[in-house]
Amino acid sequence: MKRTFALFLLLAGACAAPPPASPRHTEAPAAAPSEPEVSESFGESKPEAVGLDSRALTRLTEWVRDNDVPIFSILISRDGKLAYELYTSGLDRNDAHYVMSATKSVTSALVGIAVDAKLLPGPETPMSDVLPAALFSSDEERARFARVTLKDVLGMSALDAQVPPHEKTPEAHARQRAFLASANRARFAVSQPLIPEPGVSFQYTDITPYLAAAAVSYASRETLFEFAEQRLFGPLGFRNEEWMHEDRAGIDNGAYGLRLRPIDMQKFGVLYLDGGTWNGRPILSRAWVEQSFSPWIRSKPEARAPNYGWYFWTNRFAGSTAHVANGWKGQRIAIVPTERLVVTMTGAVEQDEDGLFRSIMERFVLPAVKPAPLPPDPEGDARGLERLAEVHAAMRVAPGLEPRMVPGAARKEVHHSLAPL
Repeated sequence: MKRTFALFLLLAGACAAPPPASPRHTEAPAAAPSEPEVSESFGESKPEAVGLDSRALTRLTEWVRDNDVPIFSILISRDGKLAYELYTSGLDRNDAHYVMSATKSVTSALVGIAVDAKLLPGPETPMSDVLPAALFSSDEERARFARVTLKDVLGMSALDAQVPPHEKTPEAHARQRAFLASANRARFAVSQPLIPEPGVSFQYTDITPYLAAAAVSYASRETLFEFAEQRLFGPLGFRNEEWMHEDRAGIDNGAYGLRLRPIDMQKFGVLYLDGGTWNGRPILSRAWVEQSFSPWIRSKPEARAPNYGWYFWTNRFAGSTAHVANGWKGQRIAIVPTERLVVTMTGAVEQDEDGLFRSIMERFVLPAVKPAPLPPDPEGDARGLERLAEVHAAMRVAPGLEPRMVPGAARKEVHHSLAPL
């Protein structure tokens, strides 16, 4: 077995076995397997073998060690080979992390899988034809959504329905309370006003993705999580995953709520890096991946160019374009196609999370990238492992952190089946 520049080699046997057949009702992981997770699409490597400078990555580890920033994990792969795996706070591969709004990008993938499978019509279809008529309270309400396409929903160009933390007005707080109390939050979503110009205006809100979640769930007659288990999480070998905050109708929260292991966040990024193919099997069409990445709408009117695709942000780091699944408090899945990189991060960052991730990318990750494999560096490799062990011992999970944010292997909620309309 190749020795990866990664902390899990110091923690032999920490991997969890695949969950049993009904993971939605499982509260604890099964016993750990003896072999690490590798596949044709996702393997392990020393940094130099994939053109990454281990000494530059060690400087990243030392920076994390020397700065009291609540980062829980940073993983880096190149060309589908995991070459750097950092965990703090005694965490390891077995632990699932709450990924906040990075959930939206997974929801986008599930919409794409449903479209590819002909369960849903194409992205230019009006939502009045995508969602079941029974979801709407009246014909007039349904007719309003003839102005909004599935593409608009995936581009945050549909509802005028702000909630905290994106807006903190009394109206936004009242809307959030009503939204969370709704037995069927998709039904609540279709009752909300539309933005002035669907397809042109932009409003980032956690209610709009419920339209996407409901579209997949009612088309497949499964919860979003059940659909993902069969079509995405299972084929990629996810473990200990969970989708929190399901409503009483069984509709999973398409905006936030996923708990994923960082290594599974990496797999999701590698799937997109490889155009939707995993181990030679098409999971998602290349066309959907390319459209998801293509920025077509401006998140702010003053933005110089479109920067938002289908629940993916487009960022520039030191001249390199990255497509990013972006979650509050520092959750990131960044895919950099030109460098064949996937970089993931989790944490509980309260201040300038965008600046923090940009600094990590521009000061440490991208400078480590070389155009060709490098000669082996046993000394640098050994030093890197020592520094990873030091960081692993540093506690970054603050006392009193809200329970959903605390990484762990056990599931935190009980889930239910989709209720018929």
